[in-house]
Amino acid sequence: MDKLLRRVRMAEGMVARRAERKKTSMKRITQRQTNRSEGAHFAAAMRQRKAAIEARNEDWMLGPLAPRRELGEIDHETQTYYGSLSATRVLLQNKVSEEEKKARVAWCGSPKFLCIAPGDRVVVTEGHHKDVIGIIEKLSTRNMTVEVKAEKLKTNTTLPAYVMPDDAKLVQPVLARLPVSSVRLVHPLKDPETGEYRDVIIRELRPRDIVHDRPTRTRRMRRYVPGENIIIPWPRQEPISHEDQPADTLRIDLDEKTYVPTLFRPPAPIQVLDELRNKYSIFRTRHTPEYIAQKEAEEREKEAKKNAAKAMLIPVQEFNRKQRELRRARGQPVLTEEMLAKIGEVVARNKLGQQAGPQPKVKEEAVAQIEKAVEQLSIGGEDATTTPEQPKA
Repeated sequence: MDKLLRRVRMAEGMVARRAERKKTSMKRITQRQTNRSEGAHFAAAMRQRKAAIEARNEDWMLGPLAPRRELGEIDHETQTYYGSLSATRVLLQNKVSEEEKKARVAWCGSPKFLCIAPGDRVVVTEGHHKDVIGIIEKLSTRNMTVEVKAEKLKTNTTLPAYVMPDDAKLVQPVLARLPVSSVRLVHPLKDPETGEYRDVIIRELRPRDIVHDRPTRTRRMRRYVPGENIIIPWPRQEPISHEDQPADTLRIDLDEKTYVPTLFRPPAPIQVLDELRNKYSIFRTRHTPEYIAQKEAEEREKEAKKNAAKAMLIPVQEFNRKQRELRRARGQPVLTEEMLAKIGEVVARNKLGQQAGPQPKVKEEAVAQIEKAVEQLSIGGEDATTTPEQPKA
């Protein structure tokens, strides 16, 4: 079973590493595609700007002899008519990264806790439509853009033919979308000096008092101006009306309990389990008792083969095994009182020799006894494959 569990862990680690590599590769590919798309749109915008400058200079130089460009001919390079932009540029449909989303909503919270909503009055702070005030009509969290309802923000746009009726013009005025970073909230506040309410541009908002309602899966929070501690109320939203249809399910049918689990039967038939989960998956960790018994029998068989191989020994290995068994039977050697006395005598002589000067010569008998004692203590630590000492010739 340890082998099966080790195989499962290795497979899970391998899949996790493969998924991480795939995630990194896909992120790099997505970033490359985004950069290529943004570069293409930027190049198209620069070409249109350059063509407009040349047309303006040509009209000024030629005067009445200038060519007419508003005859309804479509530009094959940009697929737009004269004096209009493409829907991609007007609606800002390019996909943006998470870092750019956070940068666009840095003044009003975060992409998860956004402090603006449809119905807010905002003012445009960047671009050609600066200082235009309008009401947010739509808010796109995909690329953090807003559609502000104002006549000055309408732009002539060449719409695709498949979204327009046959008798309608392909060039229509459409509300241009702006990034959230290009607008700021406008809210009436009371002037502390005059006591009158006047419109104030709110340049920074932060969320607070965030409450998550689990049963309804909704979230409530308030927004305030940091540093001033001023609570800005949310715009009033129209209630969503739902009309009952004949195909709708009745509430009494929703509240009826049609399945009551019990401990007397499994949640699914046993025959269906192999269809719900792969029976031969390498990630499987729960096995049947028969499969576990089979694997344990295989492990015992492998262990028996190893033991059988160990029983086949050469004469030197058999001799070493017998010597190890004899040493284990004798046990650990014990120092006698005579050995301890001799050792103490040698230690004392060595100390006296170090204090007096040159070390006195130790008797050969004492040295022989000490060496014999040390040799007896070291018995039992020899290598298993050491051959017995051969007698000298």
